[in-house]
Amino acid sequence: MGFCYFRHMAKRSAPDSQYGQAGYPAIEKLIDTEDFNELNAAFEVAYSDLMEISKSKKGLKTQKDAKKIMKSLELTLDLLRELLAIKYRLQEQAQKTTKS
Repeated sequence: MGFCYFRHMAKRSAPDSQYGQAGYPAIEKLIDTEDFNELNAAFEVAYSDLMEISKSKKGLKTQKDAKKIMKSLELTLDLLRELLAIKYRLQEQAQKTTKS
């Protein structure tokens, strides 16, 4: 994947950069541009690999861990959807404010 989830591992951007004010420049750029193609492709591959692991007979712990990771991927996607919804609400609110 093209970004890091941990704040202390995120690349620091230049102070005049458009992204990075919240400490997550890759997430900010992703939400701003709404270009999820690369992320969706990576999640699809990871999810299908985890699905195979969860159905294999390697061991109960491995299957359980794979299912936990799959749930984490689903929650991450839910979080990104929620961030987009917040973005749209803020844009609508800004438009209403400028019209008034």
